[in-house]
Amino acid sequence: MKAISSDFAPPLKLISPFFSYGVVFYLLSMLALLFFKPSFAYEQMDVAGWIHLFLLGFVMMIIFGAMAQLIPVVLEAGHAVVDVYYVIFPLLLVGASLMVAGFWLMPGILPYGGLLVLVAMIIFAVENIATLRKATIRTLTIKTVAWSNGYLLLGILTGFAIALGLSGDLGINVPLMLKAHVYAVLGGYVVLTIIGLSLILIPMFSLAHGFEETAINRAFKLVITGVGIVFAGALFAQEWLMYIGYALNMLGVFFYIWQIYIIARLTVRKEMDIWAKSMIFAFGTL
Repeated sequence: MKAISSDFAPPLKLISPFFSYGVVFYLLSMLALLFFKPSFAYEQMDVAGWIHLFLLGFVMMIIFGAMAQLIPVVLEAGHAVVDVYYVIFPLLLVGASLMVAGFWLMPGILPYGGLLVLVAMIIFAVENIATLRKATIRTLTIKTVAWSNGYLLLGILTGFAIALGLSGDLGINVPLMLKAHVYAVLGGYVVLTIIGLSLILIPMFSLAHGFEETAINRAFKLVITGVGIVFAGALFAQEWLMYIGYALNMLGVFFYIWQIYIIARLTVRKEMDIWAKSMIFAFGTL
């Protein structure tokens, strides 16, 4: 395990709004669940609105704030242009709100919300790539950050295409494009981000040292390949190709869980506290 330093972390006032408003979006998404009927389908506009309220408003808001703090710390290099996060936050906040309103009330405003989210994520990805170029170390974590940002761009571009399709401005196969969008963002960006950063953070908090990283390297290769295959299969309407991607992704997640098990066996921290219980439950549900 490589030690990390907080010397390169940005100021708290820059990232705190991401967490504050992320919590607000989380509470709103939990309250909104009370108004859904027991039977629903993911194709419904109101369900799509809730998904974006939760994933864009809460999950991505928290991830962006966390990545603003963690990326420079892990890379041991300051942000290329740290002040862009003052721009990313309002763009993501307003864009996510407009998208939810578009799904729930007025589909015509979906492209406008989608455009703001697209701009926010492009700025985020470009700034991360510029920060990566400043780094002198080359680890698996850095590779996952690079690949995850690439998939983030693919995911948000397909999402913007879906917004145009739902508003009637673009003729596309929405169900297939939706699969490409979901896999690029959740499988490509979120899962790869978790794989990369947990390789640093979990050993640090569990006090595990000297473990073999073969399993997580296999997981990384399988996930980036699997997500790419699913994305290509969805774009070209080749469902058989998508099933190959599904299988590779499941195998990749298996190797990732196996790596976590290896780390857990070597941990010096034996106390079954709230952190340890949360980790067991989280990986069990994964």
